[in-house]
Amino acid sequence: MKQSLTEKLYLAYRFEFEHNGHTITANASSLTGKEEILVDGVSVSKKRNLGLSSRHQFQVDGTSYELRFNVTGFLFCRVECTLMADGNVIETETRSAFDNKKVFIRNLILFFLAGMAFGYLAATIALKVMG
Repeated sequence: MKQSLTEKLYLAYRFEFEHNGHTITANASSLTGKEEILVDGVSVSKKRNLGLSSRHQFQVDGTSYELRFNVTGFLFCRVECTLMADGNVIETETRSAFDNKKVFIRNLILFFLAGMAFGYLAATIALKVMG
């Protein structure tokens, strides 16, 4: 599966589960807080959440599903996604920015440089405006 830029930068997360012949996809953005659950490509639940955990409940073919997002390592961008069917845990997947150290270091440098550029620009504008 091809990753978007936000997924590559660990700003968006995509989890895929297979259960009872259905593909359940969970998308979450750490930038906007948007969460969306799709079953076979059709949206069944959407919401915005800026907290450290959330849950979505939906039904497919008479089965009650619950999908939970849980940020277990806020500092390390560790996100767990658990799929439950009729109260039983089916599968848990985890994503973390530290899974790939090379990508993490690249992102750290990228955000550091972006912060420096923004700081320089803000200081330059402030100096011109103030005198």
